[in-house]
Amino acid sequence: MIEPSGDRTGATDHAAIQAALAQVNAQVLLSPGEFVIDEPIVMRSNQRLIGAGAQATKVTQVGAGDGITSISSSAINYVTIAGLSLIGQYVATDPPPAGGPSGIRLAPGPAEGPSNITIEDCVVRGWGDCGVHLTAVIASRISRVQSMKNGGDGFYVTKTTTAAATSLAFEACYALGNRKNGFELDYVSYSTLNACAADGGLRGYALYNCSAVTLTSCGTEVFTEAGFLLRNSRGCSLFSPYTFKGAKTGIHIGASTVNVTIGGAVQSDPASSAVPSLTNFLVAEAGSSAVVWGMTRTSPNALAGKVTNLDGTA
Repeated sequence: MIEPSGDRTGATDHAAIQAALAQVNAQVLLSPGEFVIDEPIVMRSNQRLIGAGAQATKVTQVGAGDGITSISSSAINYVTIAGLSLIGQYVATDPPPAGGPSGIRLAPGPAEGPSNITIEDCVVRGWGDCGVHLTAVIASRISRVQSMKNGGDGFYVTKTTTAAATSLAFEACYALGNRKNGFELDYVSYSTLNACAADGGLRGYALYNCSAVTLTSCGTEVFTEAGFLLRNSRGCSLFSPYTFKGAKTGIHIGASTVNVTIGGAVQSDPASSAVPSLTNFLVAEAGSSAVVWGMTRTSPNALAGKVTNLDGTA
């Protein structure tokens, strides 16, 4: 087990952690306390970095790079990050500036894809870009992770030019006060978000070019653009989506987004002294199609797309 050195320059702790991760198939345990790093921690396939808990083990970046990253020319498979807080350079800045490093950035080489990535019981806070940035993840799970007050998205997932992002599960994750979106998925297929929350920022959840992505019992509060945005996507579903004190649009279905299913959507208290009242709860652009049922709302809908209401309640 590695213990903090007390060196506030970051050189000693970074060297100790990186030396332990230089071993093949390494499992590195971090003790309680604050570790200070001046460079990104680089992880490779078949490695685990485990702290004593997000409130007990803190890793603070005092340099200019990401918190945890990978080698861009290699695969990044079977990696676990758990039980720690990753603190960025902008932890004292609210809101943080846009642009800069991410807390966790795992991106494989152009012909590779990361699989079986597990991130759990972590807090990622105060980074210039995304809290968690994952590229081409497959068969992976992000659970009980808080991504807070970052300059980009709380959680961002995308693909490479040759590898897709599929079979991804977010479970009980929380995005709070990020400058962009709470969760942004680009080119993600057959994946789920369960019991997640997103407060503040432009949008709670933004899905671009996604297929067969399902959100179940996910909520968003005090957003400035849209609670849920689906654009250029197909076969995606929102079950019991919840919005609270949001501005502009609760659920926005963009053009070329088809075969959407929305069930049990709830709009709660759209008016706020800090955020203007919600203009529309459900917006469906021309060229979109959706099936809805069981909506609870007070703001009107704006339906230019083909929306089939199965029970006539909205």
